[in-house]
Amino acid sequence: MLADITVVQGEPSQFVVDLPKGYEITGAAGATVESIGFPGNTLVLHLTSGTPRSHQFLISMERPLEGSAKADTPFLSFKDAQRETGEVLVEGTGAMELTATEGGGLKRLDMKEISPYLRGLSRFPMQAAFRYHRQPAETPSLAMQWVRFPDSNVLAAVAERAMVTTLVTTEGRSLTEVKLTVRNQAQPFLKVGLPAGTNILTAEVGGEKVKPVQGADGIRVPLLRPGFRPPDAYEVSFVFMHSGAPFARKGGSDLSLPSMDIPISVMQWELFLPEQYKVKDFGGDVIEARLLPTSGQVVNMVTKSGTVSVTGAAPLIETSQGQITNTFSGTTLSTFAAIAENEGLDTLALFTPGVVNLDSLQPGEIGGFIVDPQGAVIPGAQVTVRSDSGIIRQTVTDEAGRWVVSGVPAGRARIEASVNGFRTAEATINHDASKPAHYSFNLSLASVSETVTVEVNGKDEKRRSESIERDLAKNQAAMQNNASANVLNLQRRVAGVLPVRIEVPHAGTSYRFVRPLVLDEETKVTFNYKSK
Repeated sequence: MLADITVVQGEPSQFVVDLPKGYEITGAAGATVESIGFPGNTLVLHLTSGTPRSHQFLISMERPLEGSAKADTPFLSFKDAQRETGEVLVEGTGAMELTATEGGGLKRLDMKEISPYLRGLSRFPMQAAFRYHRQPAETPSLAMQWVRFPDSNVLAAVAERAMVTTLVTTEGRSLTEVKLTVRNQAQPFLKVGLPAGTNILTAEVGGEKVKPVQGADGIRVPLLRPGFRPPDAYEVSFVFMHSGAPFARKGGSDLSLPSMDIPISVMQWELFLPEQYKVKDFGGDVIEARLLPTSGQVVNMVTKSGTVSVTGAAPLIETSQGQITNTFSGTTLSTFAAIAENEGLDTLALFTPGVVNLDSLQPGEIGGFIVDPQGAVIPGAQVTVRSDSGIIRQTVTDEAGRWVVSGVPAGRARIEASVNGFRTAEATINHDASKPAHYSFNLSLASVSETVTVEVNGKDEKRRSESIERDLAKNQAAMQNNASANVLNLQRRVAGVLPVRIEVPHAGTSYRFVRPLVLDEETKVTFNYKSK
């Protein structure tokens, strides 16, 4: 209670306040208070000598509710006061629904109308406000009843997806890399529940190394680092090794991923096993990726008239900006090429479902992305642009699979994209040096050197696209179990970066799994195997 008293007659040495039943005074203070006392059921404020005619007191009191969800508000009254006016501010902790029934001249106020001094005392969310002018024949009253809702944790961080790659040796040891695309509000660490016999080798946040911390209840991987507070999604990764058990000529095995204490929308797991083992009868709490339908995948084709979303197709064709969106179901490569021809597109790029964002390209620059058949970006891919005038520009893709060159003169040019273990892809273009141009490639895996050539804006465009479609259909089954760029990248890291000696097989078979909506629980896959 904050009390303002104005003395209009006399020089009182004290003020007496009747105490409400059941309440205990926890504090009484004011600039003119010398001491306080509690004779009977009253509070006596003893004043200093020579006090002014205006006084201000802050009186606090409390009462245990003992589980009750209702209470009557106490109103303090100074004895011998000629006129009393007051304001009441009700605040509450946590999430609650309050019902307040006023009486005795108490009038409800908008919270904005309450005294700024009273608002300044508030420490919790304000629920209701009232004002009264006490009359001789009435006593203000306020009965309160509330429902308190249980507290719930704020979702501090979420992983939009997890890309997991596991390499297994013939000795049964496994090396696993977990890449999380994280949106983080305030969570500093990721609690990781590692399976027995497992240890983390390295961890990174936003592309820079961080050091995991051993806690009393498990290991923690940092989700943030000093000076790094990104507003958008970013990547957190860690690599761990499991001792495992050696493979026999035949038998069964199981592999587990650690539990992580942030929700993961979709977990994709690629398991790479040595080629000398034939594997079958997969089980666990994962879904084989090949069992999931692919017809619902969407690709954006940006045309001169707008943006066309194509369902069930693999390439991406893009030119100028647009806003109109249409949908085509079951579109094939040849149909896609026909759409491109009708639209008079300037660019043809083979790409996986998704959207290419190269808005940062400047006039005259040429750029794009290089990805593998599963859509994983390929860093370190060689890109060469040769113009008919003899100018050659070369570059390599960055960690995001992106490449950019400039200084290519106007006219015909050929783009070549290549990396070890993949078929080389080429495209012939008509380049406008005054405009940025986007060209992206999906590189197929191959055991021998192969080249895919795309003639952009040529007369044989439709025929070439149909040929590519037949080629992709013929090799689809074989490509399904080929390793992705994630496997190749992890193999390279083992050889030159990771502080570990492990004989990772470079020839083998990939098996892919998916698990949606994962939170703080292990993910396990089981299988039977035998030596070929």
